Amino acid sequence: MTLIERATKSANSLADETVSTVSKIGTAVADGVVVTAKDIRAGIQEGNIRPRTMIAAATIGLVAVVEWPVLIAAGAGAVLVGKLRNRSAETPE
Repeated sequence: MTLIERATKSANSLADETVSTVSKIGTAVADGVVVTAKDIRAGIQEGNIRPRTMIAAATIGLVAVVEWPVLIAAGAGAVLVGKLRNRSAETPE
């Protein structure tokens, strides 16, 4: 196996792991939002939650939902730059 083949295999493996991780993160965020919403609703019905607690939970949820796509985009950009560098190294001059 040549160096180029190993680099390509490593890049593909990294891309597969990135997709798997992104999927897991997305599922965890969605599950967390659902559970938090259920807990807040139950707390409101029982009178145990103050409005500022709901605002804090919503803010934390919003930050989590907005932040992870930015991290994914940065990771995807790094993978693309790595592939472009490998491709430019492969082309004979």
